[in-house]
Amino acid sequence: MTNKDTLLCSHRDQFVSYNQQGERRTMYVLGLTVVTMLVEIISGSMFGSMALLADGWHMGTHAAAFCITLFTYRYAKKHQHDAQFSFGTGKFSVLGGYTSAIALGMVALVMFGESLFRLFNPEQIRFNEAIVVAVIGLTVNLASVLLLHDHDHDHDHDHDHDHD
Repeated sequence: MTNKDTLLCSHRDQFVSYNQQGERRTMYVLGLTVVTMLVEIISGSMFGSMALLADGWHMGTHAAAFCITLFTYRYAKKHQHDAQFSFGTGKFSVLGGYTSAIALGMVALVMFGESLFRLFNPEQIRFNEAIVVAVIGLTVNLASVLLLHDHDHDHDHDHDHDHD
């Protein structure tokens, strides 16, 4: 394919928008998620709680998804005007989502194996300690929702409607 053919086939719509505040909030949530993941995995192992262990690994998939999302977002932003990507860089976010789903599926399989092992080799669960960590995890999840919520949208109508 020649340069002339490339220009004829190019499509210049860009679907990547820059949101510096959203990127910064995502970094905060990533940090919270990684810390919570480590606390839940360690606590789940120490207290014998499969629920904490599973939630910790689930938080790990969230952390991986955030990293994949940040990478694809930055890569797409960096290459949004690159003629090599004739149909834009929007497809990177789709591939990132697919990769995140594969990682989540792999963690689910590992948790299934661990659950089967514990079904046949039960451990004593220290509920009082585990519930404190679970509440902390829930609080971090709620804080993450608030941090990632987009406050800049508007649903008002600036014109009159006549609905006869």
